[in-house]
Amino acid sequence: MTSPKSRLPLQLTIITFGRLLFNTGWRVVYPFAPAFARGLGVPLADVYHLIALRNFTGFLSPLFSPLSARYGRRVTMAGALLFFALGCAIVFIWPAYWPFGLTLAVIALAKVIYDPAMQAYVGDNVPYAKRGRAISITELSWAGALLLGAPAVGLLIRTMGWQAPFVWLAVLAGITAVFLWRILPPTKGRADTRGSDLRDVWRVVRHNRVIWAAMLFTTLIMASNELLFIVFGGWLEFNFGLNLLALGFSASLIGGAEVLGEIFSGWSVDRFGKRPVVIITGALNVAAGLLLPFTSFSLPLALAAYFLLFLFFEITVVGSIPLLTEIVPSARTVVMSSVLAASALGRAAGAWAGPALYSEVGFVGNGIAAAVLMTLAVLVLAYGIREA
Repeated sequence: MTSPKSRLPLQLTIITFGRLLFNTGWRVVYPFAPAFARGLGVPLADVYHLIALRNFTGFLSPLFSPLSARYGRRVTMAGALLFFALGCAIVFIWPAYWPFGLTLAVIALAKVIYDPAMQAYVGDNVPYAKRGRAISITELSWAGALLLGAPAVGLLIRTMGWQAPFVWLAVLAGITAVFLWRILPPTKGRADTRGSDLRDVWRVVRHNRVIWAAMLFTTLIMASNELLFIVFGGWLEFNFGLNLLALGFSASLIGGAEVLGEIFSGWSVDRFGKRPVVIITGALNVAAGLLLPFTSFSLPLALAAYFLLFLFFEITVVGSIPLLTEIVPSARTVVMSSVLAASALGRAAGAWAGPALYSEVGFVGNGIAAAVLMTLAVLVLAYGIREA
């Protein structure tokens, strides 16, 4: 009989692939925003507004955290995949502006259900001393969304139309849900000792100041990144005249930076400590953010600076996740759902402020603002967040 530990690599593979689908649906809207705007027949700014509205759905994450504690990790993750497939089908059936926005919102809701359950599953089954490596494996799906997903989406849009990527995501999500259900062992409800209803969720958050610090840290780093990433596709297309395929492969370069960041994080944080690594790479991200705006005269130099920015950002994010899973171990889904809500706040704020700042001040303003926010995040982590 196969032991649970011997099946863990296979389980990590299937939950990581599931998360790759979620992250592709989430991330490709950024570099291909101009293509979606043309397909819908609306100004590019209208698509940016939908992205910002989509990001607010993350605020609902704490509402769904009891699902994993009450029904188990496997049920929650499989259900989120099916919900994601349904959302992707909406814009194919009804190709219009608001249905497109609804598709983005459903993708985001499914993601905020899936991610905390997945991270809690890893926290339940992997010792803290080895958790950084396991988390980094699942986080490869974030980079993979740009490294693999973006070129595929660019090719699909070019050959089959702007709706085609959502059809393929829906089909793959349904298949993945079946495999996840068969491969993951049944998990009983109330896997956490706390967080099985909304009143309990609020009680846990209210009485643990470290969760508030974790939420502030997450809000700041996500807002910092979003200030730059929200205008990424438009900046490259209009500043350097890149076509769809070039946009896809330039996004893959960022995905490559993130893969390296995730691999380095998995190698380093368990050896040298989660907090020291995150503090150092956060500081390096600040330097890259200040450098980036002054590279707009050269595409190779701009992509090199962007590569460094995302490399350090990814190490900072991935290195912080195993740390956050251990700040209140008895309520992991509550912590991670709260952090995901904070992430949504940061991304929403950055998505609203980024285009306006870019329009009024230019990319220099985005870079300086991003650097300031990341500096504040590093200070919050250094003085306010520690393992239980």
